[in-house]
Amino acid sequence: MSDELNGKFALVSGAASGIGKATSLLLAARGISGIALLDTDAVGLRAVADEIGASAAQSKALVVDVCDDVQLESAFDTAVREFGSLHYVHNNVGVMTGFPPYPDTPLENIDRTIAINLRSIIRATQFACRAIHASGGGSILNTSSGAALRPLPNDPVYSATKAGINALVIACAQLFSAKGVRINAICPGIVDTPILEQNLHPEYAPGTVEEILAARGIKPLQPEDIASAAVNLLVDAQCNGEILSVGN
Repeated sequence: MSDELNGKFALVSGAASGIGKATSLLLAARGISGIALLDTDAVGLRAVADEIGASAAQSKALVVDVCDDVQLESAFDTAVREFGSLHYVHNNVGVMTGFPPYPDTPLENIDRTIAINLRSIIRATQFACRAIHASGGGSILNTSSGAALRPLPNDPVYSATKAGINALVIACAQLFSAKGVRINAICPGIVDTPILEQNLHPEYAPGTVEEILAARGIKPLQPEDIASAAVNLLVDAQCNGEILSVGN
């Protein structure tokens, strides 16, 4: 544990599993004073909050639909009321578009992917900038994807939303720096998280995740691998406007 994060407070979305969970636990291990945990999975949130409690950090578990503007803004307001300030925000949500693959994808799937992967990140970035500026400065990290940098033929809509996150970060970096707020994006490769299961379909993608990746010679990263890079981006005062690719 270091003193670097002592007296600082964070908010992490998608915190009940995968990268969000790993980032939250690493922030706690490195001495953060408190974390607001956002997700729709109440049971998973409670488990993560209990783990954080073992490190003596405060936690606030908030069941939030990030596509609901009222719920999302309220979560940021609650975090500020609970902790008194907010210095670091990791916006970490995302879904695959599902089947059938594009261009045959149903409109409701496309709309859902855009709403979760891009619109909610745009709104959360707004709320985060406001809260962090009022707290005296800090940083925002938005989870993008390697699919924003390289072709993902089985889900172009997902790729497009993640590329939008990168464009948002690049456009906001100078603007936000005047407010004492840094903003970066992290682009993980294939990570062993629940989102991989969304790429399975008995017709279009037969087999288990392990079988499909093994056939392609791919060994997935672990959430902890991404969390380490994520926390470094959050706390490094020299990082602003960076689009960091991590892994395969």
